[in-house]
Amino acid sequence: MFLRRGICSRLLCTLVALSFQTIARADGGRVVAEKGADDYRIVLFANPSPLRAGMVDLSVFIEQEGKRAPVLDAVVAFRLNKLSRPTPELAWKGTGCVTPGQSVNARLGHSGNGLLYSAVLGIPEPGLWSLGVSIARMGKTSLISFEVPVEKALRPMQTMWPFVAILPIAIFLYAWRGFLLRKRRSK
Repeated sequence: MFLRRGICSRLLCTLVALSFQTIARADGGRVVAEKGADDYRIVLFANPSPLRAGMVDLSVFIEQEGKRAPVLDAVVAFRLNKLSRPTPELAWKGTGCVTPGQSVNARLGHSGNGLLYSAVLGIPEPGLWSLGVSIARMGKTSLISFEVPVEKALRPMQTMWPFVAILPIAIFLYAWRGFLLRKRRSK
């Protein structure tokens, strides 16, 4: 019986971990690109990865090229411009949607990591986008551009299934527990 209880708890932990793997977020996402320009080396992180139309978390790590020290005193902004032809469908029209060419200020430590400048913004449609990162520091402004492909947004059920699956899994596990308890009592 003790062995079965250990197997059940391991199975439950595995199911919970697997169901939440799509919604767990690291502090900056995955590395999308890296580029050196002027006196800086910039690493671009994005969540979700690959980038999809809708709400995305963009973060940059800025490092001084010669010193290899993080830059923590800059004013950073993101600017998105569509490079490919417009698509007939808009994937995102809600709050946070970015108008192409609109500048969005990034904050230091927004993603939970004190070394990353980040902002959450809505990309309205899939296609090829140019992401400009503007870095203003000590009276000098640098602009670094990244070409980022953005895929179609996922259907709502594809993103929400872990939340929907929790209740049936909990009911099944409760019923299974009752079955095991009745079986043990009957012995």
